[in-house]
Amino acid sequence: MPSNENFRLPLTNEQKEMVRKATGKDAEAVELTVEELEDRIAPGKLGSPGA
Repeated sequence: MPSNENFRLPLTNEQKEMVRKATGKDAEAVELTVEELEDRIAPGKLGSPGA
């Protein structure tokens, strides 16, 4: 069951500078849905398509 919750990861000053240099944009945090975060933590979950 998909979740609509978002997970917010605040960036350090060093990370903010890296984002600014790479994209030309300012960012305070990275926001992901719980599902997106789980996909990045465990991309090869058993039983998932393509695993």
